[in-house]
Amino acid sequence: MSEFTGLDMSEMTDSMFKLRGFIRQKDKSYFVVRVKTQLGNVNSEQLAALSDIAGKYGRGYMTFTTRLNIDIPWVVQENLDAVKQAVEEVGLKVGGTGFTVRPIVACKGTTCNNGIVDTQSLGRLLDERFFGKNLPAKFKIGITGCQNDCAKAEINDLGFVGRRSSLAKGERGYAAYFGGMFGRVHREGRQAGPLLSQDEAIALTERVIDYMERNARPKERLGMLIDRTGWDEFLIAIGLTPESL
Repeated sequence: MSEFTGLDMSEMTDSMFKLRGFIRQKDKSYFVVRVKTQLGNVNSEQLAALSDIAGKYGRGYMTFTTRLNIDIPWVVQENLDAVKQAVEEVGLKVGGTGFTVRPIVACKGTTCNNGIVDTQSLGRLLDERFFGKNLPAKFKIGITGCQNDCAKAEINDLGFVGRRSSLAKGERGYAAYFGGMFGRVHREGRQAGPLLSQDEAIALTERVIDYMERNARPKERLGMLIDRTGWDEFLIAIGLTPESL
């Protein structure tokens, strides 16, 4: 079915297009089609198909976003549906924008010499469970496998950083950070709670997203919500114990 069935495309605003994964370029004549990947992973068949799509409908190249998705620029409006269908035929999606849980960013994890936790496994599970969930504001999750923090987890609304309980051979787990963001406003998230297992990190993510869904005002990011409601109140609401107690 057409993405635009029942819609008059001539009356659609740029925001309406963007919510569907079609971002109007600055020149106003073309669109960037955003292809959502899972943690930046694509297989050879998918990459070859995207290359063909970029050649047929764009100008023969693609770009990668900071959240590990793929943009195909220079697509005219009348080809948006065709591009979307071609992308979906190889098991990928167009989208990843709007007031939703955004595509999740994760580093290579344990395929890297420094990785001490399996970021890819956790990222896939979070993506499958939470990606695209509607919220009052955008919600970004970042996961990094060690304290080098290559994926910049601490400047996401919710970040997980792989750590050990001691500097030597301590227990491995995920340290959680809350309320980070980057862009026009930049702030590092604040760490709280013990090191988490993969299952505990997933359960915590669900509680944080539920808190955001129930309490955030329109366009209010998690860090702004925490500032308004209070750090201790937030921690109690998501099942963590504030240091002050």
